[in-house]
Amino acid sequence: MQQKVNATIDFPLRGEWVSLRPLGHHPYALDFMKVGKDKRHVSLRTLSWYLLSIIPAKNFYGFGDLIFSPVDGVVIRVSDGWKDREVTSFLNAIIIWFTATFLFRPKINGSEIDIRPNAGNYVMIKSATGLVAFLAHMRCGSVKVMTGQVITAGQFVGEVGNSGNTTAPHLHINLFDQADDLLHSKLVKFTFRRFDQWNGRSWEVVENSIPIEGALVRSHADNGH
Repeated sequence: MQQKVNATIDFPLRGEWVSLRPLGHHPYALDFMKVGKDKRHVSLRTLSWYLLSIIPAKNFYGFGDLIFSPVDGVVIRVSDGWKDREVTSFLNAIIIWFTATFLFRPKINGSEIDIRPNAGNYVMIKSATGLVAFLAHMRCGSVKVMTGQVITAGQFVGEVGNSGNTTAPHLHINLFDQADDLLHSKLVKFTFRRFDQWNGRSWEVVENSIPIEGALVRSHADNGH
């Protein structure tokens, strides 16, 4: 039986991004990588360069881009200070992906769980419904909110980074049903209230949905609305 959609949130980025759900990714979690003006490449380097050499994180278009809260709520958990991976490569990406997907086990200290090796720097925001928005792999030193702070949807919270088990700079987003006990948290199905999706010729407005795999999307606010 398909799970009922339990939340509608705002799109947390500006600019043009490709929506990704890598192999082994939870179906209720999304990754976003920014593309350049050609709407194709995610970095200043070519694909062949990525396959044969290394690319500095700062050469990816999304590195350092602003992240905005997708919900009104209270910040309940914050992690900052976890160093970004300075470079990435195809071989390194395969190793990281395999480790994060199949081998990662969080460190547990009593009732506390340390997800930083996998998630890097992150922010968790609890909405009025009790659901928790999770924004991960943020840039080291960029988090601009603190635990207990009340924030609104659209408020700047930090920057896209390359921290944790990440194959390249991107934003990971999902919703948890709760964050009091992360070992038993469940991911909740959600939709974005509104965004624009590129159909190959023009932008189309999409409401109460999520992007299809590989789709090029942007915030509807980028269209002046």
